Amino acid sequence: MTSKQVEEILKEKKIYQIINPRLVQASPSISIKSAIELMQQNRSGYVVIADNKKVVGLLTEAEVVQKILGVTINWEAPASEFMNTSPVVLSPKDSVGTAIDKMASHHLYHLPLANESNELVGVISVRTIIRFLAAFYPTEVYNLPPNLDQIMKSREGG
Repeated sequence: MTSKQVEEILKEKKIYQIINPRLVQASPSISIKSAIELMQQNRSGYVVIADNKKVVGLLTEAEVVQKILGVTINWEAPASEFMNTSPVVLSPKDSVGTAIDKMASHHLYHLPLANESNELVGVISVRTIIRFLAAFYPTEVYNLPPNLDQIMKSREGG
């Protein structure tokens, strides 16, 4: 597949066509301790903070590292004190290319998705996008050695 073909697909393919239904969310009143535990339990790098189905913030591992680690905090304080209060939010009807552009320009790994009524309906993650892109180049992706300069001394297999 050529890069031109992939570029066209990224413009045409909509986010709702590739996302998985997993969504980690909590209310603004959740404690920072509980929010981090929720992230751990779900093996998630984010928690969308939503109030009445509306996105009001996003708590990610970046906020945990930058605002919490190494600082004395009240672990019962609401997560809303530490979250990103103005996250980039896309529509599931936006293109995958738009999601890639937003993630790249804002240095993000997760984007909440809201419908026409501004209600939270999902999240698109960089991991989902990477899996989607890898499907276009399976031979190249799955046959690359971990180290690109690596040369095998013997043939693999029996």
